[in-house]
Amino acid sequence: MTETMDPVETPVRAETDVLKKIDALEAAAKAGDGRLDPVVLTEAGQIVDRAGQRLRMSGDLTVVALAGATGSGKSSLFNALTGLDLAAIGTRRPTSSMPLACVWGDEPAGEVLTWLGIPRRHQVQHRSSLEDARSEDLDGLVLLDLPDHDSTEVEHRLIVDRLVELVDLLVWVVDPQKYADAALHNRYIKPFASHSGVMVFALNHIDKLTPEQQKSCLEDLDKLLKSDGLKSPTVVATSAVSGDGLEEVRSLLVKRVNNKRAARERLAADVDRVSDRMASQCGDAKTPAIDDADVTELVDALSDASGLSVVSDAVRRSYLQRARAATGWPLTKWIGRFRPDPLRRLHGDQVSREQGKALRKSASSEVAIARSSLPAATPVQRARMDAAVRTITNKAAEGLSRPWADSVRTAIRRREESLGDELDQAVARTDLGGSSNPGWWGFARIVQWLLFLVTLGGAAWLVALLVARIADLNDPPLPEWNGIPYAWVMLVGGAVLGVALSVVCRVFATNGALRRSRHVAQALRAELENVAESHVVAPAREELAAYTRCRDSLATARG
Repeated sequence: MTETMDPVETPVRAETDVLKKIDALEAAAKAGDGRLDPVVLTEAGQIVDRAGQRLRMSGDLTVVALAGATGSGKSSLFNALTGLDLAAIGTRRPTSSMPLACVWGDEPAGEVLTWLGIPRRHQVQHRSSLEDARSEDLDGLVLLDLPDHDSTEVEHRLIVDRLVELVDLLVWVVDPQKYADAALHNRYIKPFASHSGVMVFALNHIDKLTPEQQKSCLEDLDKLLKSDGLKSPTVVATSAVSGDGLEEVRSLLVKRVNNKRAARERLAADVDRVSDRMASQCGDAKTPAIDDADVTELVDALSDASGLSVVSDAVRRSYLQRARAATGWPLTKWIGRFRPDPLRRLHGDQVSREQGKALRKSASSEVAIARSSLPAATPVQRARMDAAVRTITNKAAEGLSRPWADSVRTAIRRREESLGDELDQAVARTDLGGSSNPGWWGFARIVQWLLFLVTLGGAAWLVALLVARIADLNDPPLPEWNGIPYAWVMLVGGAVLGVALSVVCRVFATNGALRRSRHVAQALRAELENVAESHVVAPAREELAAYTRCRDSLATARG
């Protein structure tokens, strides 16, 4: 018999490690949901559920199944190991060939047997006696005799398929004439190659072979098993007739029962198998990074396509136009009324500050959004935007396995479709300052009107003097200041000061317009950064974060 010795390990530590692997597999499956093969993910979920159920049951029980083909002698081997005569209980084992269970010791096994799906009439309790004191060494063993895996009855094969997934240790009983059966190797051994530590192969009926034939068959079987992917297969030569190898099988069972590790090893092997399949799809590449420079280029492209420069210039010109209307000289500022407000031409004034706040608070777009009338993006601008999105997409998917690369591209493409509309809404959400004016405008307006009234007063005074002279009336006294009549001082001084104030206000308004333009440009760019984040960067980073969780969790599950 070739067998790899188990390292010394405490049950608590072993169980902790298995739980860690199971939790890691569950985390990997959640991260890979919708990205990896759903068949594999379903299998992973089943293993996690099955492992949870098994670990909740008695950890002192070790479930061992004898499986084999028709004529392999597994029932005879079962009889020899248990000391029971199956023929004597044939009335309790109908021809449907349900698996028969023999339980050693007093440990309650009802929950485990129910979970395995073995009816009570197929359960036998093995009690130790003075004649067989060694049976105490097997207390906690649940030994199953399975139906033939090559049975013509479909029900029998389904029972074997189900229990092969559940038992803690599998003892495959093979016949010297059929140990190379393709059905056995392709259906049960190759798919479970990672379960080498929880499988034993009993080459039965060796009493019919010569020593040379025994050696040849054992070597050939060992070679076949290794070619199936088993690293260190355990092979035992047995005979229920001569008793050869039975002590080896019994010792192996005693060892497995005593160290209480069979169930955990089986669960760990299950996790390893499905983790390997998931890892082959997930890959182990380093998580790609999204460069800040690429994000900046995307925001620049969005700014260009959304007309940020057009909007900021319109804000500047609108500010200046409204400043002239508010602080200009009353006799000349009315001319500006005939010029359309640049913001009105963009429909930017239709979004009030309150609407903008509501839009920023509402992600459902239930508030009516006043769409801007900015010109549509040119083909060049659209191409630049598409190129920036493509650059981030390609770099985010670089080096990833195909499922994850496709997932990254799909996540971005799904949000990218609404990118054009979102740019227009970003402009609509931005407060362009069309309804807010500086406080000094009001003060300047008051001063301008006071100066204008002074100018009108001086003009009226001079007109009154002119009328008096034309009517040959006595000239009324005309007060003077440094030899200059007050009327002229009022007329000229008021006009000059009004124009001068307009010039000064225009200088301040120009600086204010530049500040307002820069502020709006920054606010709009911040909105576009949010658009780039929500529609391109965030979806990519979410997929990369899921990939990282899946990859790292699989590394833990396989460790």
